[in-house]
Amino acid sequence: MEFKKVLSSGIIGTSAMTIFSYLVSELMKDDFREPEIQTYLIKNILPTAKQYAPYLAWSLHYFIGFAFVFIYVRLWDYNKLKPNIESALFLGAVSGIVGIIGWYFTLKIHPNLPIINPKNFFILLFLAHIIFGIFALIGYVLTKILTDNVVRK
Repeated sequence: MEFKKVLSSGIIGTSAMTIFSYLVSELMKDDFREPEIQTYLIKNILPTAKQYAPYLAWSLHYFIGFAFVFIYVRLWDYNKLKPNIESALFLGAVSGIVGIIGWYFTLKIHPNLPIINPKNFFILLFLAHIIFGIFALIGYVLTKILTDNVVRK
């Protein structure tokens, strides 16, 4: 059952976060689309893998989402945190800080940076992870309801 919670929460959370990033990018006329930025970075460090860069970037994007959600589910399932909006906001904020640190160092060491405004990107990244936390909770609760109903019948 834990696998189902991680899978649904990861897909729902990461997808909601990504849609948010794409919408804000469109509205602000700036590029905050994490998978597109990852694609750019991969293409520049692995030129022989250019055609596979989008697949690698999207896979990496969702893999990181699943990694965060795996921790969320463990905390919720083992009653370290209650699966509620407060914990979703807290976990989203913590994930946002971790994400910002990861992106900061990635951008710091990469030899060929994309043209982005780091301050705006990091603000957006933090907010996107709040969205991620909320929608990961929604995926968790929906999966729990659905699997509990199946088990009870």
